[in-house]
Amino acid sequence: MNKNKAKKAPPYFYDGAPPIHEDRPEETLDETEDIYDAKQRESMVEEDEITPAEGGFMEGFTQEPPSKKATRKNAISHTDEIADELAKEDAEDS
Repeated sequence: MNKNKAKKAPPYFYDGAPPIHEDRPEETLDETEDIYDAKQRESMVEEDEITPAEGGFMEGFTQEPPSKKATRKNAISHTDEIADELAKEDAEDS
């Protein structure tokens, strides 16, 4: 077997010229179809193309993450009142 033999590129399924914007319908030119775009995401949720949960995920993805200092401050000041109440009720039941 000859190792110097070049591999052929996979065949393309479309042999014609690439489509240009004039060939596309006008309505698709205006839409960005970018799920990270706020207007597009809202319209996709309204038209049931994506779920509200998916829309919320994409919205959160575009937001700036909180600073480490703010995250630590929130973690330190966090109180778990519900867990405390449940523990007290559990202790009273026993």
